[in-house]
Amino acid sequence: REERSVSGVLRRGGRVVMATHAAAVMAAVLQAGCHSTEPVRSDEAPATLHVTVLGITPGRGLVRCALYADRATFLTRGGITEGFSVPATSERAEFELHARSGQAVVVSVFQDLDSNEELNRGALGIPNEPWGFSGKPAPLLPPSWSACAMVPVAGDNRVEIHLIGKAR
Repeated sequence: REERSVSGVLRRGGRVVMATHAAAVMAAVLQAGCHSTEPVRSDEAPATLHVTVLGITPGRGLVRCALYADRATFLTRGGITEGFSVPATSERAEFELHARSGQAVVVSVFQDLDSNEELNRGALGIPNEPWGFSGKPAPLLPPSWSACAMVPVAGDNRVEIHLIGKAR
């Protein structure tokens, strides 16, 4: 019988099978041996996302960029792990975000035309302000984690996002 506690500990028949990702990495290190000449590799090395946003209407509000690192809190204010805003002064904006390599993230951007800190929507929920995501979001459907997620590699990653929709 399997049981998983709130802390993520998985037990089978009363035996601890796996506790956390950190415990799994530690187990791999111990299994390889402390005197191994092979480097220990981690999928959690720092990753820098160099985000370029294109299609901005200059002189209209702010361009907002947010990074989400958890599917469960995707598209919620509380789910933003890093976010920035810059004035919409040209047709492009640059952002630098930080993530962990090997872990899926989503980059979300929109041009906040009225600077109210929200993506304005019409009666059917369709955005009234230009927006975009990493990955391949469907322009006529709500964004999904699976369509927008990307997995950065260690080091520098380039992300180009073209805004969808026109400034009204």
